Amino acid sequence: MFDRKIIVIAISSLAVGVAIGGTLLGNGSQAQTSFNTQPGTMRMAQSQVEPQPSRAERDFMDFTMPDLSKPKEEQDVTRHGCVKPDQPQWANDLPRSEAQKSLLLTALYDAARYQAIIENNSCPCETEYPSWDEADAQYQQIAQGKDNAEIVKLKRQVMRQVMDFQFEALTICSQLRGH
Repeated sequence: MFDRKIIVIAISSLAVGVAIGGTLLGNGSQAQTSFNTQPGTMRMAQSQVEPQPSRAERDFMDFTMPDLSKPKEEQDVTRHGCVKPDQPQWANDLPRSEAQKSLLLTALYDAARYQAIIENNSCPCETEYPSWDEADAQYQQIAQGKDNAEIVKLKRQVMRQVMDFQFEALTICSQLRGH
């Protein structure tokens, strides 16, 4: 009935109209009081005449940059409503020179979760995004005392497993979700 181009133009026009309307409403003439009073009394009279904006009105066109230095307080939720558990803190705190350790941990985590999806032939949130504890324990067992070159070699081996399991696991999840 409508093609995408018309819908995009309509939505864009609506957004521009809302922005212009908000600007005009914000710059409109202020209510004037007709009595002669002291400046403090004038402010009190204006505050009684002019309604205070709600938080939604104040934040309507808030283009201030968020403070990205603060850690996220909310949990990471997928588009399917699954809560992704946080990676162990030690993996997040590694210096760049040891990034391969974190990548190995992630590969172990992904290999285990994809394998569990295939074995169970189901994709509930607990299976798709399990705790990192098992992958962390497995990492500690196989990577202890290894240098960076050995970690890279281990990571490549595990990544091959991940690639072997990934397509089948994602296909199972997609089919169960009706996609």
